Amino acid sequence: MLRTTLMRRIFIAAILSIASLSCSYGQQLRRDFLQEVSLGVNAGANLTKVSFLHNMNDRLFELGDQSLRQGMRFGFVAKYIHQRHFGVQLELNYVQAGWTEKFHENSGVSMVNGINMQDVKLGRRLEYLDIPALAHIYFGKRRLRFIVNMGPEIRVMTKYGEVKWNIPEGDERRSAFQAGDDRFEEEHHNIDYGLTGGGGFDLRVGKMVHLLVECRYSFGFGDLYDNNKADLFQRSNNQMLGLMGSVMVPVLKFKERKDSPETEE
Repeated sequence: MLRTTLMRRIFIAAILSIASLSCSYGQQLRRDFLQEVSLGVNAGANLTKVSFLHNMNDRLFELGDQSLRQGMRFGFVAKYIHQRHFGVQLELNYVQAGWTEKFHENSGVSMVNGINMQDVKLGRRLEYLDIPALAHIYFGKRRLRFIVNMGPEIRVMTKYGEVKWNIPEGDERRSAFQAGDDRFEEEHHNIDYGLTGGGGFDLRVGKMVHLLVECRYSFGFGDLYDNNKADLFQRSNNQMLGLMGSVMVPVLKFKERKDSPETEE
């Protein structure tokens, strides 16, 4: 409970920080700057996992070694550059997440409740609509810029996939896990929230098109399953590492009018 409260406070602080940064420069500085609104699309790949931490030490052996699960991502991007070196960026993305784990002797985990789980592999795919609200910072000239994006995000689950095994149905090893293991139940949380950030490059091609490449890391503050003291896991949060490319086109450029009401005051 304490961890959840702390994560929510960090999440809210991140939202307030982005809002304050976007208003931090004076009206005069923005008036002299050519502001720009761009729209575009992005696509890429994810490496993901769910970080599990047991509440019950006597059941730690029921967790296999995790490896990063591959998935894809794509979506829409809107960016507003409203002052030199700074802007805001909103996205609506489809992302594939989830986890994969394997049992083997090298990790000291191969027996689960008396059943040999050597080389058994299992996992579950999760699919989300991801909505980041990012501070966009850039350095460099108009043709080539180094970019940094960071801020809070909210994810809404669209699919809770079935558990996938590398062993056939009816194999006794599927029944090795005790009843009540959340990984094999249908109850789960559909809403996740957290922080994301990364960096990359923005290359202008011609007069209109921008090509961007970015590496981004996301850390979920919400848990996939209940995390009270009586529950199996005290933590079950998403973590993602993504590599994506974007194509963006400026659709509006303008300067603030010098005879605006703010100037008269």
